[in-house]
Amino acid sequence: MARASDGGPTAEPPGDAALVSSTGFLLARVGTESRRRWTRALAQLGLRPSHYGVLMALAAVGAVSQQGLSEVVGIDPRNAVPVLDELEGRSLVTRDRDPRDRRRHSLRLTDAGRQTMRRLQSLGETAERELLAPLSEAERAQLNALLLKLLPIVSDKEPADDG
Repeated sequence: MARASDGGPTAEPPGDAALVSSTGFLLARVGTESRRRWTRALAQLGLRPSHYGVLMALAAVGAVSQQGLSEVVGIDPRNAVPVLDELEGRSLVTRDRDPRDRRRHSLRLTDAGRQTMRRLQSLGETAERELLAPLSEAERAQLNALLLKLLPIVSDKEPADDG
C-alpha cells in the first residue's frame, strides 16, 4: 500500500488491478495490517498474541483445567505450558491444584490479569477504530455481519499456534 509523506497509508489501493480485484488478497492484506496493529498494541504491555488468547479464554470461562483451556484456545496442551508459565510469572494467571482432582491444575485470572484484560480491551478498541476509520458506522456493521457469515467456515480449521 502506498504511504503518505507522514508515513500513513494513502487512499490509493495497491497498483496491480489483479490484486485489488481479488477479495482473498484484500482480506489477507487488511488482516495482516490488523494483526500488525494488534501485535503492536499487545507489545505495549509486553504481551504476545498467544498470551492474549489465554487471558481472553480465562476471562470468558473463569477457572478451568489446563486441558480445558487448551481446548478453548485451540492449542496443544504442551504448547500451552510455556505460555502459562510466562503469565504465571507475571502474576496474571494462577495455577492451583484442582481440589476435586489433585492431578489437574485449575487456572484462573488474577486481579492483575483482569486489569490487564481491561487495558487490552481499550487498546483493541482503539486499534480497531483506527483501522476502520475510513468506514462509516453502517459500513462497519455491514463488514462485521459479512465476516460473521464467513466465520463458521474458518472456525473448523486448526488454529495456528504462533507464540
